[in-house]
Amino acid sequence: MRLSLFGATGGIGRFVLEQALAAGHDVTLLTRDPGKVADPAAGDRLRVVVGDIERYESVAAVVGGSDAVISALGPTRDAADQVELFQRWAENLVRATETHGPARVVILSGAAVDVPGEQKALGDRIASAVVRVFVRHVVAAKQKEFDVISRSSLEWIAVRPPRVVRGAHTGRFEAGTDLRLGPRSRISQPDLAEFMLLQTTDDTWLRQAPFVSS
Repeated sequence: MRLSLFGATGGIGRFVLEQALAAGHDVTLLTRDPGKVADPAAGDRLRVVVGDIERYESVAAVVGGSDAVISALGPTRDAADQVELFQRWAENLVRATETHGPARVVILSGAAVDVPGEQKALGDRIASAVVRVFVRHVVAAKQKEFDVISRSSLEWIAVRPPRVVRGAHTGRFEAGTDLRLGPRSRISQPDLAEFMLLQTTDDTWLRQAPFVSS
């Protein structure tokens, strides 16, 4: 499979890249610092495009010719400019994929992101409210990203994890749009990466935003 990857240098994205290459996939990724993703063992199965998610041309250069897109992007800080950035990024992604790329897009979202018509349990609503108090711009940025992508014609899947932690790759997790998350809910970076990678070929959660937790 030919995959396009955004956010490959982050804590989750690096595991997506590692697992994708280990599975024999061809990966094209976008980065501003190619030195962070050098992998001589990957050979010609890894193509690095130097650019920025704010530039449509950069995004289009990555998604063209691929079979699926994975985004493990997340705001780098809790600031208002991140909301605008993620709106522009999402608009670039939708335009590029609808024009040049594949229909399947898997994005890293968050448990605090709201889905229209969804009835979250009281505990989940309280947890989301608490998160918004401390990182309101981060949540707003991911909400904006979801809103733009979910209104598109793409075969999107928005993955909503609870707390993401460093930890072992166990391959054990559960997912569901009605999955109840608690204060101890969490998932390791490599397990989350595996779940996201699986969504590139699994239609179970097509045009849905499942929660996923270990």
